[in-house]
Amino acid sequence: MAKYVLAADYTLMTDYRNVPLATFFSCIPTDYWHSRLVFRILADPPKLDPEGRPIRVPYGLRKVEASLVRAYGRDAVVIADPRNIDRYIDDETEVVGLSPMDPLGLGPVSMSFTMGGVLTPFTKAMFLDLVRRVQRPNRKYKVVLGGPGAWHFDYRPEMQASLGIDHIVHGEVDHLVPEIFDRIVNDHAPPVMRFTNATAPTVDQIPKILGPTMHAMNEVMRGCGRGCEFCEVTLRRPRYFPFDYIGDEIAMNTKVGESSIQLHSDDIFLYNLENWKTMEPNEDAVKDLFRYVMAQPGVSHCYPTHGTVSAAVTNPGLIRDISDIVRAGPRKWVGIQSGIETGSPALSRAVLHRKAAPFSAEEWPDLVVQGTQILNRNYWYPAFTIILGLPGETPEDAWMTVDLLDRMEQIPDGHFITAPLTFVPIGVLRGEEF
Repeated sequence: MAKYVLAADYTLMTDYRNVPLATFFSCIPTDYWHSRLVFRILADPPKLDPEGRPIRVPYGLRKVEASLVRAYGRDAVVIADPRNIDRYIDDETEVVGLSPMDPLGLGPVSMSFTMGGVLTPFTKAMFLDLVRRVQRPNRKYKVVLGGPGAWHFDYRPEMQASLGIDHIVHGEVDHLVPEIFDRIVNDHAPPVMRFTNATAPTVDQIPKILGPTMHAMNEVMRGCGRGCEFCEVTLRRPRYFPFDYIGDEIAMNTKVGESSIQLHSDDIFLYNLENWKTMEPNEDAVKDLFRYVMAQPGVSHCYPTHGTVSAAVTNPGLIRDISDIVRAGPRKWVGIQSGIETGSPALSRAVLHRKAAPFSAEEWPDLVVQGTQILNRNYWYPAFTIILGLPGETPEDAWMTVDLLDRMEQIPDGHFITAPLTFVPIGVLRGEEF
């Protein structure tokens, strides 16, 4: 078997019958029979290769795999099926690496769906099941956890020891994984390791994925720059992947028949941004990106993960042109996740910072309505979020959000969904009451 066994819990290893937005059903509670039935229907088993390994895995886990393979070779690393992870662990195993999204159920969606953590979401239940499966009496291998859910243990530090997790890694470490694992194996690593922007990798240091990803996700940039205080990723410095890098990673997905590519970014309209003062999109760069992706062999559609409505209002022609490039229409819509967060100009100014740029915070509610109209007119279907309980929120602020939603419902032929989320203090708001 392999020296390094990597895994994510079942909620991250199912493709939810190839419906990307259905991934949020992983956050519903396990406590009711009807929610268990819904999850059982939607969360189909991972597709496996002839050797029993998952074919499609979370993008971040692919990065860890690539970093280790580059240093130690293909045979040293395996990504395991979480249902049978014990089969992958033997006397040769030195490190078991876990990459959860919502290990303790503290994420905004889970907190919203479980009455503030009173109930237990599938994300938490299945992570706990996985972490128990990797424990053995008198084990010599180390269990290390990293990835997007590591921050949960800052708020529940006692859980690290009680769950048998030897080390937790925070931050971007694509290029440092072999070094970190060496330190862990040789007992030279502290229980908690933190890495900041000072050690974050450049694009040249980030290895390319070596296999297919869940929902054919391919990263095109990191970081944002809009400065929303509740957001962790806005703290990262922006980096943009070049076309040849993106093309090589897309090929990892098209080789297994994926034709609809998910372009991951924190704001797709900021790709190769040049004007940081106004934050107006680099129109040519963004359109060239979509043209390049659509020109890749085997690709018939692509869509972004995240973007802002202010960019649509800034440049409606950009939205129209992207729709033409991806051949969007009445039977082929472009999905995008976008944050409204609040309908209050005062909260927008205090917390969202440059989310409205190049417009002002006072214009934010109007921007949301106008942006939704522009997106819908060009066959874009936004999935919006609002955040309940932002620091400093007053009843008047909350009613402004209700009023904004009412205005949006009046949009003729409007197409969008809106999910209310509980405020969770991450980003620069770490340390707020939780």
